[in-house]
Amino acid sequence: MKRQRLISLLLILGLGLAPGCERRAENASESPAGAPAAAARPRYHFVMIIFGSAGNPFWLKVNKGAEEAGARLGCKVDIQYADSDPVKENDLIETCIANKVDGMGVVIYSDEAYDLSVKKAIDAGIPVICFNTDDTQGARGNARLAYIGQSIETAGTLIAERLVREAGLQRGDHVVCPVEHPEATYAQLRYAGARKVFDAAGITHELLNTGSVSLEETLTRLTQYLIGNKQTRAVLALGGMPLEMAPKAIAEAGLNIPNAGFDLTREIVRNILDGKTLATVDQQPFYQGFMTICQLYYNRQYGLLPCDINTGGAMIDKTNAAPALALAGDIR
Repeated sequence: MKRQRLISLLLILGLGLAPGCERRAENASESPAGAPAAAARPRYHFVMIIFGSAGNPFWLKVNKGAEEAGARLGCKVDIQYADSDPVKENDLIETCIANKVDGMGVVIYSDEAYDLSVKKAIDAGIPVICFNTDDTQGARGNARLAYIGQSIETAGTLIAERLVREAGLQRGDHVVCPVEHPEATYAQLRYAGARKVFDAAGITHELLNTGSVSLEETLTRLTQYLIGNKQTRAVLALGGMPLEMAPKAIAEAGLNIPNAGFDLTREIVRNILDGKTLATVDQQPFYQGFMTICQLYYNRQYGLLPCDINTGGAMIDKTNAAPALALAGDIR
């Protein structure tokens, strides 16, 4: 009996001393069969190229998703900003090609500006995934492998329909559509979706450039427009910065008109809960960053082809805004 107990004890100790055994047991439920262990995963180098600037809080959520995916998969993830300059973005893509990075996520803010550089990267064997804003022709217009982001024009139609319905807008009413980058494809597609609704209802509309430098500049430009256009009956913000500032701009202009739009920040959610904003469309930017890095990783690791992902067109209004408040700063 003593000998049997001794053998059992040695077996237990042997298992406990086996290199990496305890760690593998902890991770047994986390890693599917056949998946590489964390320590064995290659350290791929991926780059996320943001068209805008670091001053826009929207990109913090994209970055958060990309960085979390990189941490989970053991990848190096660099975030780089083009500061709203297509030339700079192309330069960043060229630098990535020269450095032979393992993959790129890019924002395609113009139908023609990035065709050559993205094709050059693909030809060099570097996978490129578009996130947030795509070529209006999709894969027919750019060689990127996939698009991860919102179905933009459809979302523009849905939020415009809701604004017209809930605000009771009538033929002859005027709506202003402020946006950070009016020349960008996301702005043009959102506006195209909204324009269909407004034109059908006989509602006049105008696209307003509010800039992307700061919330203060956004507030100033929108307030000045409303002061000079008192006939405006509603604001449909096509981006997060003008939507956040819309209630304050309306108040400073001495108006009492409804507003709705796109994206989430804590202030936007508070405005919805306080009844100052009707609704917003959540495009879930965290997913845009997270899924981009995941698809780049598994393309490199297993040769899986990236696929398009619609990250959302859900409406956030007073009935469902409360759960989003705590995460609106860096996740939602």
